[in-house]
Amino acid sequence: MRRAEVIAIGSELLLGQIIDTNSPYLARILSENGIELIRTQTVGDDFHRIEEALSEAIKRSEIVITTGGIGPTEDDLTRDVIAHISGCPLIFQPHLMQQIEGIFKRRGFRMTENNRKQAYIPYGSIPIENPKGTAPGFIVENKNYVIISLPGVPHEMKFLMENTVIPYLRKRFNLKDQIIHYKVLRVCGLGESAIGIQIKDLMKQDQNPSVGTLASIGDIKIRITAKADNKEEASSLIGGVEKEIRKRLGNLIYGEDDETLQGNICKEMERLGLKISVVETFTGGLISNKLANTESQSFIQGLILSSEISIQRFLRISKVEFDFINNDPKQLASLMAKRVRNEYGGELGFSCLGRILNKDFEGEYKMESFYCLDTPSGLESKESILGGELLAIKERASIIALDFIRKYLLSI
Repeated sequence: MRRAEVIAIGSELLLGQIIDTNSPYLARILSENGIELIRTQTVGDDFHRIEEALSEAIKRSEIVITTGGIGPTEDDLTRDVIAHISGCPLIFQPHLMQQIEGIFKRRGFRMTENNRKQAYIPYGSIPIENPKGTAPGFIVENKNYVIISLPGVPHEMKFLMENTVIPYLRKRFNLKDQIIHYKVLRVCGLGESAIGIQIKDLMKQDQNPSVGTLASIGDIKIRITAKADNKEEASSLIGGVEKEIRKRLGNLIYGEDDETLQGNICKEMERLGLKISVVETFTGGLISNKLANTESQSFIQGLILSSEISIQRFLRISKVEFDFINNDPKQLASLMAKRVRNEYGGELGFSCLGRILNKDFEGEYKMESFYCLDTPSGLESKESILGGELLAIKERASIIALDFIRKYLLSI
């Protein structure tokens, strides 16, 4: 299997001014065509650092792709470095200059003299004409490697990759149908380390398919990756491992690939003919926002109550009654769930309530959270202790809340 590396070039990437979306895209399209991406790196606009990164990459890999650094300004150094490494001087290409001038004219802009720089590519290299922008790419061929230089603008890079580079790579390396295919299982309700213990034997190196995990707040992704000659063979390999993982983790798995917890909840509610209303306090509308973004008619309405006064008014009780109930947050959460169901209709009413237990000097909190679901057959409740920064706590609480609703739906 052919090996590739990607070098994203631009100081703006290192400064956090722009997020690199090109490398993940390249990882996906290369794997779909049977090319193994073994490394990505980001380098600033410095001649010697770009030179060092490229020099090392061509020793390890047959295919090296650079993005960025082929614009018209002084800090666009990629073409100069590649010319230096390959020993091929930069040569002016009149036909590329005509295309650049044509793009400026078509867009109603005046071309400045420094744009001529973009019509220079290393001698003997293959030009990659760019109808989407003013930065043509190029391919430098060597008996041991190829360097492919692409613009950093994402829509230009993707167009050139799909229409020029992939066909070139498939022909140059006789790729045929060899692919890397993967599937993602999405899990919540258990931490990454606990999941790792349950599937430890499946995560050993040098296995095909290989299994890995990726953790985010409240959510774990299990990636199953197979190498095969075609998609059907890869899918068959993945299927056997997936079956074993599902057997071990059961309903901890809530979806696969790009599915979301809230999306699958709403699909299940639609199937069951159920609708839900939500009231939440410390999560600040995260639960409602996630459900609303599915655009499902199963979500009726969400309400945010940010203070004790707003909770009291919502429940329509006196301050004396509220002060008494407020000492029992579980009861308070159940009253909120009943009230939101009665107020807005639907078969389900859900509430999420939080209490701060303590806060340290580093800005981290410890909170007690309460969840209640009012259903036609009675109340379902849950509570959890959460710790960490407030934003992370809110996100984790929203995932716990949605998973609580999901498991109720599975039970019926």
